Amino acid sequence: MKNMNKVDFLISPETKEFVNLCRRYFEYLERLPDRNISDFWLVQVRYLTEIYTNVMRQPQIEARYSSEIEKFVTEREYNNTFTNLFMYMGTLDKFSDFSDLGHPGIMKVIDSSISETLTDIYQELKDFVLLYETGTLENMNDAMAECVASFGRYWGVKLLSAARIIHINLFQHRYAEAKKASRKYDDNENDDYDDEDDDDLENREDLDDDAEDENAIDENADIEIEEYDDDDDEMD
Repeated sequence: MKNMNKVDFLISPETKEFVNLCRRYFEYLERLPDRNISDFWLVQVRYLTEIYTNVMRQPQIEARYSSEIEKFVTEREYNNTFTNLFMYMGTLDKFSDFSDLGHPGIMKVIDSSISETLTDIYQELKDFVLLYETGTLENMNDAMAECVASFGRYWGVKLLSAARIIHINLFQHRYAEAKKASRKYDDNENDDYDDEDDDDLENREDLDDDAEDENAIDENADIEIEEYDDDDDEMD
């Protein structure tokens, strides 16, 4: 926030673009377009990396006006978003993650859920956007302060965990699709070879039939010549 006072920062085009980015993401999760899973992974990677980069650019400011930050996401909205994501993920939802249990350097493997992780991020971003969009400088300040602080202690790590497993799933899916396409290509090639072999066999059979016909014609011609010679002998 160099060379910019707090008010200018809160209403700057860069800040508003960050708010709009967060809004586009949580609205995407709410409507969850009917896409194949590979396209969904790609959209998630694009949004998550862009959001992470943008938050890291925000200055750390203090919440000065509200003793308790107002929340907007209802339990029903959270559950609906989670359920839709969970049904969309299917068997790909569960993954192994790591927790430091509050002690850096002491790691424990835990079971995690992509749908739960993304829903937690959805809740954080929607609460931030709706508080910011109330339009008062006090709320805009506290919204930005809470967003950055919560990112550092909570949902930023969740975002990286989601991006990690999505990266793995994306490339496993693309590899499987490429392998499937390669097998299909090989099968088609084999079918083409079989068709060519059948054509060659038919051509050889046709050539043999033509040769037999030519031999029969030659034999008939020899017989006619012999009969003609016999007739000449009788006349003599």
